Amino acid sequence: MTLRNGAGWGLALLPLLFLGVAFFWPLWDVLRLGLQVEGRWTGERLLAALSDPYVRRLILFTLEQAALSALLSLVLGFPLGWFLTRYRFPGRGLLRALTIVPFVLPSITVALGFVLFFGRSGHLNRLLMALFGLGEPPIRVLYTLWAVVLAHAFYNAPVVARFVSAAWERADPALVEAARALGARPLRAFVTVTLPLLLPSVFSALALVFVLCTLSFSIPLALGGARYATVEVGVYLYARGVLMDFPRAAALAILTLGLSLVLTYLHLWGGGAFAARQSGVRPAPTVPLFSREKPGRALWLLYLLPAAVVFLGPIGAVIADSFLHPAPGGASPTLHWYRMIASPAWNPFIESSPLAAVRTSLLVGLGATGLALVLGLSVSAILRRVRSRLLETLLMAPLAVSSVVLGLALLLAFRRPPLSALGGGWAIVLAHTLIVYPFVVRTIRPLWEALDPALPEAARTLGASPFAAFRTVTLPLLGSGVLAAGAFAFALSLGEMTAVAMLSGPGVMTMPMAIYHFLGSRDFGAASAMATVLMVVTALAAWAWDHAGSRWLKNEGSSLGLPPTAERAANKAVTGEA
Repeated sequence: MTLRNGAGWGLALLPLLFLGVAFFWPLWDVLRLGLQVEGRWTGERLLAALSDPYVRRLILFTLEQAALSALLSLVLGFPLGWFLTRYRFPGRGLLRALTIVPFVLPSITVALGFVLFFGRSGHLNRLLMALFGLGEPPIRVLYTLWAVVLAHAFYNAPVVARFVSAAWERADPALVEAARALGARPLRAFVTVTLPLLLPSVFSALALVFVLCTLSFSIPLALGGARYATVEVGVYLYARGVLMDFPRAAALAILTLGLSLVLTYLHLWGGGAFAARQSGVRPAPTVPLFSREKPGRALWLLYLLPAAVVFLGPIGAVIADSFLHPAPGGASPTLHWYRMIASPAWNPFIESSPLAAVRTSLLVGLGATGLALVLGLSVSAILRRVRSRLLETLLMAPLAVSSVVLGLALLLAFRRPPLSALGGGWAIVLAHTLIVYPFVVRTIRPLWEALDPALPEAARTLGASPFAAFRTVTLPLLGSGVLAAGAFAFALSLGEMTAVAMLSGPGVMTMPMAIYHFLGSRDFGAASAMATVLMVVTALAAWAWDHAGSRWLKNEGSSLGLPPTAERAANKAVTGEA
């Protein structure tokens, strides 16, 4: 379908104009700086970067840690997906909902948790030394490759679990039952029947995790440092570190952009290649976890215990340290660190006051969420009316660009007119808007496609203008989905640190960057208290997105008489299931 009136063309041009000013033009500055030498377009800087042993090490380490992180995420996530699908137990629904929390949990809080829990003097080492009478810490993974890999697995194992669980629930149990009836033992039936049905989702999950770990920034920066840095961290070190070499940063950003585009294309291509789906005519049967019939289920403790250490230990360490870390007077437990966060006094470690950092994060989150919802609704409306792959690619282009490249692009753009008149705070708002609005589109667009077009058309026949029909009919029907998308966008904005690391400065500091600076200055009490506040707000937003959004959409879909397929599409759009 094509746009047939001036209002429609205006609807299409406004998002493109916004993206042109806030995204394509700054990105052009990065390309120009990295590919132009004395007015000539050349690849000299790219070749110079590739010939640098340090840059080659960055690239190789990036791919190595991403591959290892994906494999460890599979090792931890596959049993969790099986556990959630196969067994029923009290709190199963809550545990399933909590699997989305690590995905939106601010990464710097995870890095802080790993320092406090797995560090040489961390909670785990102190416990093991006390239990076994050891004189030296037995676990020394911090600031190594395995610290980065373990932290990435913390984030991405739940992603693998959701992919596996969703695929397992779609598998037809009659196939396994037929194999068992023909004499196959449970293990043989799993290997020959169930596993082939799960492999497409497993491969898709591994591809997604590999892309996410390749473009990771905060975890390698906080737990790897300069020695175990990724390409993303390298761009930051060249642009904002002691080197301050913008041309080299731009050249490395172009390499990062090329890598991210290739990986994103391969992931999307893989998603299509592995698109075979098995729809079961009935749900897969579940069994009680605490049944006495199969004592072998106690072996789950061998998985659940280390999984609990990996997933709950770092977060528990942050929360505990916010109360138990000794105050300057030696008091413990204490609320001193929370009172410090509420203080408006200037703190030299973060080049701002803690209270100002909290206020800035909330204002940036609200501003970015508002802009992302407006932009996401506009883009969703356009893509419903214009079936153009080129237009969709242009409107969703920020999804394929890493946050550090986007941060560098806006850093360069805000150094000269006209954007220089806006100030650094607006740069962060724009960066967060560009990062989160594609997720808004991916949440709202399937819901909009599932609505009955006869409803707004009826309003039009009664004399309502297109905008009035949208405001009075379509928007209320999308209301719960918009709220869920807004909650998710707000959670992502609160925890986003990559672009902020490129754009923040004195007086413009968000909570994740404040936590990073507190961590760097070894001020663990303040870092833990601010991280706890950030986690609570993020978890509430994630809960609203995963739980309330899906429930509202289900109720709304039933009340509107949506077909079951449309209702399932709506719920999957909100819950993020594959």
